Amino acid sequence: MSGDRGAAPSDSLERLSRMLEGVGFPHTIARVYAALTLAEGEGLSTTELVDALGVSRASISNAVQFLEGTELVERYRVRGSRESHYRMLKGRWGDVLARKIAATGYIRKIAEEVLATTTSPHARERLEEMHDVYAFFEQEFEGVIERFNERNGS
Repeated sequence: MSGDRGAAPSDSLERLSRMLEGVGFPHTIARVYAALTLAEGEGLSTTELVDALGVSRASISNAVQFLEGTELVERYRVRGSRESHYRMLKGRWGDVLARKIAATGYIRKIAEEVLATTTSPHARERLEEMHDVYAFFEQEFEGVIERFNERNGS
């Protein structure tokens, strides 16, 4: 795997993994995704992932199953090899972020519904803040997503 020029590949892998964990990826899934991101070629085999990350085949299997389910990674075959290889799918980060942004509407809606039935002044104050923050970002994100899609021809 190649890293940033001047940084050891393992340093880059660890930095990228920590960032992914910081935004909600489970530890092993973050490491697998980071390894695939930094792969020198098209992707990596199961054995290459096991060797690079020092985790079991079962851990790799679970991680790639999750990543395939979220449509961030796909499995592919290499002629002459009996094992699975995995590669990142291109153009997926916009979709991932759009799903995260869509959750703001859900949170705003639930806060609104609970607010309508809550009588405690303290609880109402906290719910109103939650509602207002998510309503603001929900509205702002609509324009951001439109501009992103226009820029990328989506």
